[in-house]
Parts: sequence; structure tokens; C-alpha cells
Amino acid sequence: MKRPFKISILIFQFSFLLLVACSGEEGGTVRAIYHWKTTYNPTQYELQWLRDHHVTRLYLRLFDVDVYDCDERAAPIATTRFLQPLPDSMEIVPVVYITNEALDAMGYWWRCETFGIKIIDRVLKMAECKGFEVKEIQVDCDWTKGTKDIYFNFCHYLQEELRERGIRLSSTVRLHQVDATLDSLEVDDKVLMLYNTGNLRSLQTRNSILDYDDVEPYLSRLTEERMKTLGVAWPVFGWGVEFDSTGHFSHLINSSMLPSPLGEGSGVRLEWGEISEMRRVWEKMPKSDGDHITVLYHLDSVNLSKYTYDEIEEIYSR
Repeated sequence: MKRPFKISILIFQFSFLLLVACSGEEGGTVRAIYHWKTTYNPTQYELQWLRDHHVTRLYLRLFDVDVYDCDERAAPIATTRFLQPLPDSMEIVPVVYITNEALDAMGYWWRCETFGIKIIDRVLKMAECKGFEVKEIQVDCDWTKGTKDIYFNFCHYLQEELRERGIRLSSTVRLHQVDATLDSLEVDDKVLMLYNTGNLRSLQTRNSILDYDDVEPYLSRLTEERMKTLGVAWPVFGWGVEFDSTGHFSHLINSSMLPSPLGEGSGVRLEWGEISEMRRVWEKMPKSDGDHITVLYHLDSVNLSKYTYDEIEEIYSR
């Protein structure tokens, strides 16, 4: 008589464990990563990496918007080419990067509305072509004081149009944009970019990708209330910063092209998103209840292979 009850308990326990294992979330964390290449053609290492770390969301850069001709008209450039199908097991969030020059070209509010509709239509057509549903669109822009109002107006019209279509709008946030963006920008979600925080061109900079000393002045502004609606993107990449014989910035060296070892007097500063610096930052960041988004930048096997499985899990489990 008791056997059916025991079977029911076992079924319930198995269903619960299966739900947890397949959720791709731990402790309310949405595990996500950026894809920031102009060609979508992930390696087998990258695809397995996504599975191993149960990543459920891919922020996929589709194109940039920039000024492209002598008439200073804003238009899409550097559109991503697809050499492989997108994974149907992940949510795809299309991302559009907008330059300050493009914002200047938009200028008046009615142009913001016109450009906004054109961008939405282009994103949705690409999504339809590649066979994925759009639940959210993200815009990325390193706006300045001179372009702030244009960008905020642009996002306002984007959000109005997207709400009518049942689509959310999110925006990236850089450290110097924290106060204005978190208090005034009307979007559904925001992702704080905790990388490229230092002065890349300065010879005195220790690590321009992420240094606690660069982030510390902003930590007091990240209140517990603000963190409730703020995702965080962390750096899992590196590069070489080369300086000439006079100590002036020369150029960046792709991590795959860096000689090993560098050798003394190379004039190259090696930078990586260091786990130790991430720990220092998140130990001082306020904790908030509820779901939050953790995004890594970006999906690239050369860079990702520099981090151990446990280090990646530590970031996602923060």
C-alpha cells in the first residue's frame, strides 16, 4: 500500500533535480556571454565550453552603426556573417553598437525615431533569416556629455517601438556613465561593463582591462537598490599593449599573436582580465536578492583557454 507513495516521492525528487540541472542558473544567476566577432563560426572548443558552463544566453553583436560617407549619414557597417547555425538551446540577444559619430548624425529627435525603427527592422529581419526569436535587443554606446541627450532620446523611441512588439530593450553601461544611466535612462535592463576601465594609452597604467583602483571610486554609487536591475559583464580576454621607444602608445597586439615569453625591453605591456582583480571588485560590490545577469566578454577559444574551469565557475557563481 505504501509503494505508490514512495514512487511518487522518487518521481518528484528526480523531476526537481532535472529542473535544477537543466536550468542553466545557479543562485538566480543568468549565465551569459558576448559574441563580438564579425563572423559567427565557433570552434568545437567554444561550443563545448558553452555546454560545460551551462551558458543560457548569448549576446550576439549583429552590426555597428557609424557614419560611413562624406554626407555624414549614419548607416549599419561590419555586419556579422554566419558560417554556422545558431544554437537553439540558448536565448539569443542581438546587440547593436552605435558610435558617437552616428549619434551626432542623428541629431534631432525625429531622426532618432527614424533611425530607431530602421535598426529594429534590420535586427528582426536578420533574426528571421537566421531562425531565432527576439525577446530583447541590446544597444551599446560609449556616449559622451555631448551625445548623452541624443542617446537617451534614441533609447526612448526604441523602447516605445519595441514595447508594442513585446520586445525588451537593454543598454550597456560604462563606469563613467553610471550615475546618469542608472538614474535617468529608460530601458528595461542594463549591463555594467567592468572591463576597459583604465587608460590604455598611458605607460603608467598597470592593467587597462580591469584594475581595482580604477573601479573603486565608482563602487559607492553601486547601491543595493541599483544592483537589483543591473547585470555585470566581466573580462575574460587579454592583449598586448605596445609602446614605442619614446613611451608613446603604438598599437594593440592580439593575444594569439603575442610571443611567449615576451622578453625584457619588448615595449609590450601584457594585460589580462585577472581573477584576482575581479575578486577585489565583487567583494566590495553590494549584494542584491533575486535574479541577476553575469556576462563574460567574449566567446573566443584563444582567450578562454587561459582560464581554468574553476575560475570561470567562480565568476559565474559570484
